Amino acid sequence: MRLLDRYRPAVIEELRSIFEGRTGPPYSLMRYHLGWQDRDGQPIAGRPGKLLRPSLCLLCCEAVGGDWRAALPAAAALELLHNFTLIHDDVEDESRQRHGRETLWSLWGQAQAINAGDGMFALAQVALIRLRDQGQPPARVLRANQMLAEATLRLCEGQHRDLAATNEHEITPDDYLEMIEGKTAALLAASAGIGAVLGGAPTKTVAALSAFGRRLGFAFQIRDDVLGIWGDVAETGKSVDDDLREGKRSYPVVLALASGSSETRAALQQLLARKKRSAADVARVRSLLEEIGARDESERAARDHAEAAVASLAGLSLRPRRRQELGRLARFAAQRRA
Repeated sequence: MRLLDRYRPAVIEELRSIFEGRTGPPYSLMRYHLGWQDRDGQPIAGRPGKLLRPSLCLLCCEAVGGDWRAALPAAAALELLHNFTLIHDDVEDESRQRHGRETLWSLWGQAQAINAGDGMFALAQVALIRLRDQGQPPARVLRANQMLAEATLRLCEGQHRDLAATNEHEITPDDYLEMIEGKTAALLAASAGIGAVLGGAPTKTVAALSAFGRRLGFAFQIRDDVLGIWGDVAETGKSVDDDLREGKRSYPVVLALASGSSETRAALQQLLARKKRSAADVARVRSLLEEIGARDESERAARDHAEAAVASLAGLSLRPRRRQELGRLARFAAQRRA
C-alpha cells in the first residue's frame, strides 16, 4: 500500500482537475461515487480506492525509464474508466453498497446511475487526450488511446460472461479465467502496457509488461473472490454473504463444482439452483467450499498467477528498484486483505 500511496496525491490532483468547472449533476453523482462528497453534495475527506490501475501505469512508465508525470493523464483515464465499470457493475448486480457506502443506483435510481457511468466513460477519453499537454508524441497518444479502447471492449466481453455465468451450472475453471481475462485482467494489462508506451519502451517490453498486468489481473480477481466469501467486512467494506446469496460463480465456487466429489457437487448445485438462498443456505455453501478445499486452492492459484507475473519480467531492461516494486505489487495483489 505504501507503493500505491507514492502516486496517490498526484493522481487525485489530476482527477480533480478533470472535473474543474463541471458542476451539478451528473458530475455531483460522479464525485459522490469517487468518495469526494456526500449524498447532499458536501465535500468529505473520504479515501479513494487503491488506485491500483493508475499506479501500475505510472510505475511501468518509470520502470522503462520514463517520466511518470508525463503519463498522469493516462493514469487518470484508467481510474475513470475503472470507475465507469464499477458504477454499471453495481446496477447490473443490484449491489446496494460499495466500500461501506450506498451505491449510486440505490440512491438516485438505475437510470441516473447508468447516465453518470456513461459520463465517467466520456471523461476518461477527455483525460487521455490531455497527454498532448504533457508533451507526449502523437503516435504514443494514439497508441494509448487504441489500447484503452481495446481494453474497454474486453471489459464488456468479460462482464457479459460474468452476468451469464450466474445462470449456468457447467462452468470450468478455464471458462472462469477466460471471463476474468476480460473483466479484470484486460484493464490491468492495458495499464501496464500504456505506462510502458508512454515511457518510450520498445514493442517487446510493452508486450511483456502487458503480460505482467494480465497475470496480475488473474491474481487480483481470484483473491477478490476469496475475500468476497471469507474476507473481513471491516477491511473490505463488503458483506461476505452477498456473492453466495446471489449464487455468483466466483473462482472458489467454480473450482468446487469442478473438483468436488459427486455427492458434494450435487449438494452445492442444489443450493445454487435455488432462486433465493437463506442465511442457512449461504452458511452451508461456505461450509461445502471449505470441505472441498476450494479456499486453499483458490489462494494457491492467486499466488501462482502472481509468481507468473513476476516471471514475465525476466530479461527486460528495467530500473532495478522499479522491477522489485513490480514484484511486490504482484504479490500484494494475491495476498491483500482488502
